[in-house]
Amino acid sequence: MIRRCCGRGRMRMSTIITVATMKGGSGKSTLASCLAVHWHLEGRHPTIIDADPQRSIARLAARDRALDGVPVVEDATEYACNAAHRLSLGGGLVIIDTPGFRSEITTKCLTASDFVLVPVKASPFDVDRMIDTLNMLTKSAGDRRPMFRCLLTQTTRDSVIAKHIRSELGAAGFPLLESEMTNRVIYAEAALWGATPSLMERAGAAARDIAAIAAEVDNILAIRQAA
Repeated sequence: MIRRCCGRGRMRMSTIITVATMKGGSGKSTLASCLAVHWHLEGRHPTIIDADPQRSIARLAARDRALDGVPVVEDATEYACNAAHRLSLGGGLVIIDTPGFRSEITTKCLTASDFVLVPVKASPFDVDRMIDTLNMLTKSAGDRRPMFRCLLTQTTRDSVIAKHIRSELGAAGFPLLESEMTNRVIYAEAALWGATPSLMERAGAAARDIAAIAAEVDNILAIRQAA
């Protein structure tokens, strides 16, 4: 990966980040689009590859706010990973939104990634599917296993179930981000206009959640570079 310093002291990386889960409804496409817009507002020039046949992000980009101009490339084929490689050359940041089910597209994108985010709702059913996703990651990546983190999504602040799931996953050795994607109505409201919370309420709680997630990912990748 090619890296260079940016003016804010963070590292800009030629990086492919894949958002993957084998269960729909986990907030996968929302997470991918929100991170892309956040980094776009920071001047990082990300590109989203919509590799999900449902075209959720492509549909967002067709609405009024059009994700503030973040480029979206539709490629729901097994060659999406090739497009990601091309777009990441020279310091590019690429976020891939994969299908929400077992797919050859997901398998190849996982192998091509530098970092994988696995969104998981705080429920036993979603945790089971998260484990399936991680098993697929382990089997498909072989020697080139990307870094990954799980992220609790659609959580209720201070809820017993979210705390329990976090504790159980941590005890089982699954790497979790400290941040969570709390359930907030602004995600759906912003989507009506093809926007994200970072565009609608830059200082709002949801935008702060997104910023915290992005900062954790940036820090993890920076530590990996320094190692």
